[in-house]
Amino acid sequence: MAERVLTLQPLTAEQRVQLEKTGVEVVDAENWEAAAPITIIFGWDKKVGPAALMAPNNQVKWIQTVSAGIDYLPLDWIKAHNVQVTNASGVYSPAIAESTLGYLLYFVRGFNEAVKNQAGHFWQVPARDDLSMLASQKVVIYGTGSIGQAIAKLLNGFGNRPSGVNRSGHPVEGFVETASLANDSTLLKDADVVINAMPATSTTVHYFDESFFKQLDELNIFINVGRGKSVDQQALMNALLYQNVLHAALDVFEEEPLAKDSRLWDYPNVLVTPHQTGFAKENTKPILDIFGKNLTSWLADGSLSVNLTDVSLGY
Repeated sequence: MAERVLTLQPLTAEQRVQLEKTGVEVVDAENWEAAAPITIIFGWDKKVGPAALMAPNNQVKWIQTVSAGIDYLPLDWIKAHNVQVTNASGVYSPAIAESTLGYLLYFVRGFNEAVKNQAGHFWQVPARDDLSMLASQKVVIYGTGSIGQAIAKLLNGFGNRPSGVNRSGHPVEGFVETASLANDSTLLKDADVVINAMPATSTTVHYFDESFFKQLDELNIFINVGRGKSVDQQALMNALLYQNVLHAALDVFEEEPLAKDSRLWDYPNVLVTPHQTGFAKENTKPILDIFGKNLTSWLADGSLSVNLTDVSLGY
């Protein structure tokens, strides 16, 4: 039986032809019900994906996501039915890292104040001591995987050697030191910047909560480019109000889109972006390359050679 690939990711005519040359049958989202059995899903759609995955006449054994995170998938069902999942980890890391450096420069170099002054036509020269250079900031990055490493690499280019936090505290290239999640307080004492780049797991939900923020004393910048659910938004707003945190740049949120009546929109010391840090036109090819490599090995011997996730861990 030929493999039937349900494509929930838009394909060009050329990309479709390339897939079909491997011998698979390509099925579009609108035709999936008539094309059973589906055996592979490429991409995801919150309505079609679960319906096709769980349809009794389908035989899905592998999902290739176009995202790095997989927390939006029905992981319990997937685990129970032995479906394998590969992701696009690494593809978005360079863009997220560049966006993160943009956030840092926005606040460290005073562009946030310049934007406000320009809106009011104020020529307000900052005090020299109000501005810093990235090299002097103590940066702590939570998550030393692909995204964290890409951020660290760019920071190294500015003469900054960040610290990192991961599950075990194992050392990682690009970080001057690392600590485990259980011992992260050792790195927070004199931190200037905290960056969240952790995946979404059961242990990271609301990791950044009231008790976390109360450890901080006028942290200059808090950045979230990881997962929205890892930050307790009310706790962060309290931290901004009471100056445990002075500035924040947020690209992900507990509920998206961010509600129009959320107070975060109006915080003058917060920069909100709509989950865009990973966007880049250059991402399309590497995603298809990952899928192509996995499809080749899958058709050859049933193995998946790139970015196989551990569904139990959630990444």
